[in-house]
Amino acid sequence: MLTRRKILTSLASLGLGVPALGGFAATPERPVLPRPRAFNFSQPLTATRARLPFTRSQSSGYGYNTQCPGPLIRVRKGQEFRVRVANQLDEETTFHWHGLVAPTAADGQPQFPILPGEEREICFPIRQRAGLNWYHPHPHGATARQAWHGLGGLFVIEDDEEEALNLPSGDDELFLVLRDAETDGLGKLLYPFNPDGTEGSLPLVNGVVNPRTELANRQVRLRILNGANARVFRLSADAPITIIGNDGGLLPAPAPIDQVEIGPAERLDLILDLRGMAPGDMVGLHDTNFEDPLLEIAIRGDAPDTWRIPDLLSEIEPLSHAGESPDRIFRFENDSTINGQGFDPRRIDFAIPFGKVERWRFISAQGAPHPIHVHGAHFQIVQRSGRGRTHIEPWEAGWKDTVLKWGPEQVDVLIRFDAYEGRYLLHCHKLEHEDGGMMLNFVTGKDPAAALERARIEAIYGPICTTL
Repeated sequence: MLTRRKILTSLASLGLGVPALGGFAATPERPVLPRPRAFNFSQPLTATRARLPFTRSQSSGYGYNTQCPGPLIRVRKGQEFRVRVANQLDEETTFHWHGLVAPTAADGQPQFPILPGEEREICFPIRQRAGLNWYHPHPHGATARQAWHGLGGLFVIEDDEEEALNLPSGDDELFLVLRDAETDGLGKLLYPFNPDGTEGSLPLVNGVVNPRTELANRQVRLRILNGANARVFRLSADAPITIIGNDGGLLPAPAPIDQVEIGPAERLDLILDLRGMAPGDMVGLHDTNFEDPLLEIAIRGDAPDTWRIPDLLSEIEPLSHAGESPDRIFRFENDSTINGQGFDPRRIDFAIPFGKVERWRFISAQGAPHPIHVHGAHFQIVQRSGRGRTHIEPWEAGWKDTVLKWGPEQVDVLIRFDAYEGRYLLHCHKLEHEDGGMMLNFVTGKDPAAALERARIEAIYGPICTTL
């Protein structure tokens, strides 16, 4: 565990005030929790140098539109998402819309780099249900470093189904991006690279260390992203928590929980019930890795709250598959391979029939966790077995795009690609593993053999012209 004393020592090196040891009382030294600012669609979304709130140096990190986390993008189902993206860094980058089902050319994959000084327009329709997604860089070999230095932001989709539930909103809705970081004795950001996943001793919530906020004693909605390179957070709170959603949006039904685990790239949608608190009370959001609360909530006053969580949240179509034998098996080995091979941008490993439900099995023999992410579709977790967890947790129900697989266990998912034909990625979202080669290309198409042949030609020679 990272102790309070270790964190205080790191904070002292930054010249930041910290609470005295012992106790858990609100202190003026805790920074105020920043709330993400809304994205202005009239301007480009730009990868830039940025000042990170927890560092002294003006040019110590990266951000989008000089913000870290980047501005919050809001769109609605049925809307056309159109945005200009720009790169003002001195290295190439990409913009990946994590959790959004996008056409290949708009997905931000490594084969579509945006060079320094380049600007590009991205446009595709939003066809999927409401949920919390995010955007981040995806250049092969540099994703981990760019994300560690601050590139990442939230992307919210809204729809009529979610709106009808009258979920807590406005001041009663908190967007929280969890990360970690490391600095030297002079307050400069360090990147202590670890091929098995880089972790830091400073816990960050919306870019600052151990912030505080004030809320009324009502039910509040916590929409959480684990934007860390490698750290798994295990969260609890000093008030009742109910899980209502995850990566792919609302769950079928709510579930009360005492503790929840969230791996890199995963998202959580929680209701925190503060109705039993009195003005002046303090509520902490805790993680087992850190002694001090990640976030301190001060109850500022009484407020009436008659809203109740609906017994049913959403209708979710269960995918069906004949039998329990997997169509494909993926072995995540060492820090850098899937099925014994490292990533090769010119290699296309397989083709999936468009619209077919397949059962995929993720396996590894080692103890390190692998947060496994699939581009181009969402999936449903149907089985865990082996020497790890043997059950599916409440926060793993419904639709997912990332699943946390622990050590010597296997995880089975059902997946169907029915939005776009094209080339997509499967990879470990422990970013140092991804950069190290734990990633592969595949394609989906109505004619799988033709799609595979075309993709393999394009991977070597570039896009094939289909018009004269």
